Parts: sequence; C-alpha cells; structure tokens
Amino acid sequence: MRALFITLSSFIGFLGLIFIIKGCSHPSRYQEVLSDDTSAVQVTQVYTEAMHQTTIGIGIVGIAVLVAVIGILLQPRKALNSDTGSTDDF
Repeated sequence: MRALFITLSSFIGFLGLIFIIKGCSHPSRYQEVLSDDTSAVQVTQVYTEAMHQTTIGIGIVGIAVLVAVIGILLQPRKALNSDTGSTDDF
C-alpha cells in the first residue's frame, strides 16, 4: 500500500515540477516580443501567465506532499492479539 502512495506522490510531484519549470521559462519565450516597443498590458499578460503556471505547480507539489504524508501515516492493520497459544474459556 505504501508503494502506491510513493508512486502517486512521485508522479504528482513530477507533474507539479513540470508546471513550475514551464512557468519560470514562460517569459523567455516572449523575449523578442518584450524587447520591442510593447505596451504594459502585454508585459503584464506574459508575467501573469507565468505566475499562474508557477502557482498551479506549487499547489500540485503541495498535494504531492499531502499524499506522501497520508501514505506515511497509514499503517497496515496488525492483529491485536498475536498470541495464538492462549485459550481463555469464559
């Protein structure tokens, strides 16, 4: 069961990391557009899109951490009485 949580947490964390990287590299794709005489609205739009992707990535990584913590806290149920030799007849 822990393997499921480890796999799920790793996958979700990797997905969040992709969003963070895409958000950080987003303004560099529009470097030519930003270097020209552009309006403040265009610059704001580019950086707002970048911030949006980075924020989503951070939220996804937060979910991955939550899944990992839940996986750590869940333990398989153990038998309460493992002493099979006792016979109590009431």
